[in-house]
Amino acid sequence: MAVRIRMKKMGSKKRPFYRFVVADSRSPRDGRFIETLGYYNPMTDPPEIKLDDDKVYKWLNDGAIPSENARELLRKAGLLERWSLLKRGVKIQELDAKIEEMRAKQPAAISREEREARKAAKKSKEKLVEEKTKEAEPVEKSAEQNETPEAEAQVKEAEPEKTEEAAGGAEEEKKGE
Repeated sequence: MAVRIRMKKMGSKKRPFYRFVVADSRSPRDGRFIETLGYYNPMTDPPEIKLDDDKVYKWLNDGAIPSENARELLRKAGLLERWSLLKRGVKIQELDAKIEEMRAKQPAAISREEREARKAAKKSKEKLVEEKTKEAEPVEKSAEQNETPEAEAQVKEAEPEKTEEAAGGAEEEKKGE
């Protein structure tokens, strides 16, 4: 039986509320479950996440696999960091110090506004590059159009010679094999 940690939807219409539950992967989302681990309320500001750490660690140790959404919320709550350190053999007393050390090494999280500003700058840069390439294409075409008829005739005469030489070389290779 595959066991998953997932979220059971509750609450009224347009007022969702979720419970973290351990359930068989074959049972429906809001159906039968084994145990309740906590809850998630996205309607509060900031969203409220309440979990029983010991129960979560017990089920992760027993092989329960969190769903994608549950995994992200467990990560936000800091439980997956702690779990990975516990699996590596870090003692419970040293957990907080290790987590602070790991966070200090990671770059600071950027705000939503800064992320959007970076995206806008990237898009404007891409537009500039596209405009420059579009401007460059007509210049190349006009250079080709400005060629004299004599130069075009020379290019046309040179092309058949190249193709004949290449064809002759290909035939010689076939004969040699």
